[in-house]
Amino acid sequence: SGKSTIFKQFEILYGAGFSAEQRLQHRRFIRHNVIQTVLLLERAAGEMGLLQDVQNTAAFGMCGSMDLSAASLEGFSPELGEAIAAMWAEEPIKEVWRNRSRFQLLETVSIFLDNIHTIAAVDYTPSVDDLLLSRVRTTGLVEKRYVINSTTFVMLDVGGQRNERRKWLSFFETVDAVIFVAALSEYDQVLNEDESTNRMLDALALFDYVCNNKFFARTSMLLFLNKDDLFRSKIKRVSLQSVQHFEDYRGPENSYRSGVEYFRRKFLACNRTPEERDIFHHVTTATSTENVSFVFESCRETILEENLKRAGFGRGVDVL
Repeated sequence: SGKSTIFKQFEILYGAGFSAEQRLQHRRFIRHNVIQTVLLLERAAGEMGLLQDVQNTAAFGMCGSMDLSAASLEGFSPELGEAIAAMWAEEPIKEVWRNRSRFQLLETVSIFLDNIHTIAAVDYTPSVDDLLLSRVRTTGLVEKRYVINSTTFVMLDVGGQRNERRKWLSFFETVDAVIFVAALSEYDQVLNEDESTNRMLDALALFDYVCNNKFFARTSMLLFLNKDDLFRSKIKRVSLQSVQHFEDYRGPENSYRSGVEYFRRKFLACNRTPEERDIFHHVTTATSTENVSFVFESCRETILEENLKRAGFGRGVDVL
């Protein structure tokens, strides 16, 4: 959904940022993303009957022989970069990419593939933008503290996969606010862990559970409809009416604004006590530092105002 990317943005905006050493450590994650994507492209091309049309297949074998558990990912060389570039340029692979929603392909990895010679260079150090685009699965709970305008915020990032959710509910009984991040662009995709479940339907079901859970009865609820940039691009190609679960959409076909409003209403409808609590919602692009800064400044004021209403006295430590 992009929640961990937003968490990285908090570190950039309110923490120490990411040092050159930390960015270098992320090189392994970025290259891991690339290798996984190459292997998924091979599998997807096979399923689509296009694999026999791919002429430059060396990258498949080279990536398949690599030890993904190795910390250094030895073998990710400029030669591999050349092989990946040749594969990525092929029309059958581009056709697979155009159908990427059918497979578990990371949308942002296309930027790494477009710049594979840089990624594969011996002296490659990821930029902050590269770090924001990389995907590292969150397991367990990650905690960070930030002092923002004399107020201490404790941020908790938790794993969003189904097998992670049961681990974190007990941590949230005393928090002041929950930021729920849902990816607008994933309306036509399925879960990694359950390919029979649509990602947007799963997000709506989880939001319904969180929003109406007794643990959060006095908790500010902040809804981030994320990946706005990807949704804006995808809606031009994949209409809501063409997706099995959203045939009730009645707005203009391929309309970005109507699509956002459609999902906004669906999420807000999950709130069973609208007369008692508001859902503060924002449309976000987690990879944009400027956008996240603007949105969080608005949310910060909301959190503090809500806490003052509930507590009736001064500002202390706010847990998010």
